[in-house]
Amino acid sequence: MERPELKSMNYIGTSMNPTLKPGDRLDTVPYDRQEIRRGDVIVFISPADESKVVHRVVSVDSNGIRTRGDNCNRIDPWVLSPDQIVGRVISVHRRNRRRRIFGGFWGSVFAGTARALYAIDSHTSILLRPFYDRLARSGILRRLVPVSIEPRVISFNHSGGSELQLLMGRWVIGRRLPGMARWHIRRPFRLFVDEDSLPRNPARQRS
Repeated sequence: MERPELKSMNYIGTSMNPTLKPGDRLDTVPYDRQEIRRGDVIVFISPADESKVVHRVVSVDSNGIRTRGDNCNRIDPWVLSPDQIVGRVISVHRRNRRRRIFGGFWGSVFAGTARALYAIDSHTSILLRPFYDRLARSGILRRLVPVSIEPRVISFNHSGGSELQLLMGRWVIGRRLPGMARWHIRRPFRLFVDEDSLPRNPARQRS
């Protein structure tokens, strides 16, 4: 039996946080004759605008396939048919590490657990966000950063455009992909970065 063809794609967006994050590189395989299961993370063609979307399957029945992002409270408004599904996400590459993406039963368990933990973290973040924002704007902590690890920006060219990465020492602390409205900087590193001085959104490459 032949192995399914492995394809890669960049992930952009926040609807699958914390499972997937902007800048992740995804490995996908087509379903061929395999069963589409509740809990699978799939790539499909959106009925709304024909763009590629990565969400998790929440139900499969005679009416079709329903999906939802792990970071979304509501199920997607559309019902998909198998011919709209490009493939299944089997792994993600982030910070030079490869991590398996579970589907089926364990995928559903992971999504439910992650959503609960993320909700707790979000509520905590809401309480602390005003203080965090004020401290970041003040720039007080930027003065404490050693010259040897001052934030710097590097650029990578992909088929869809240029990806900008923000580094502090050896750590990637932020990313800005083509089409992103702003930088995504990991907490707590925004306390040490002057976001206004960073390069603006990289342009998409025309096909």
